[in-house]
Amino acid sequence: MLNEKKYNAPEMELDAAIAQAQEDTRAVFERAGSEVTDKVTLFRSVADFQQLHEVAGKGGHITIIGGGFLGSELACALGYKTKSTKGSVTQVYPEYGNMAKVLPEYLSRWTTDKVKSEGVDIITHSTVKDVTTTPDGKLKLSFDTGKEVGFIYTFSLVYTL
Repeated sequence: MLNEKKYNAPEMELDAAIAQAQEDTRAVFERAGSEVTDKVTLFRSVADFQQLHEVAGKGGHITIIGGGFLGSELACALGYKTKSTKGSVTQVYPEYGNMAKVLPEYLSRWTTDKVKSEGVDIITHSTVKDVTTTPDGKLKLSFDTGKEVGFIYTFSLVYTL
């Protein structure tokens, strides 16, 4: 049969853990104050892309949370755009590589290398646990790994979960 794929328990547990991480990430942003939410976009439309493209063109920093098709495509497009500006793009996701949920490992790692070649900083195996603002209005992300990242020119933070 065509759809006769069997899943073992560790794979199913990993999928459940990733789904929980996505829910937790949404909750982090939903409970944040307006000083954070004004700088966060749940990416959904062409207008959202146009806004992000403009930010990238002005030298802003954009953080993309999510390593699926949409997050990876955004990272590549905006990473390419920031090559000619002082902007930067960071992509964060809980998996080991871009599109790891749908691609075999070797292809996911190849895709991750291609995204990096567009100038995108990649943070893998990480889930956002907290987001705050610094006294000067910049965003700071805290991850489940204990790592914290502050962004100097953060205009937008996108999550595509």
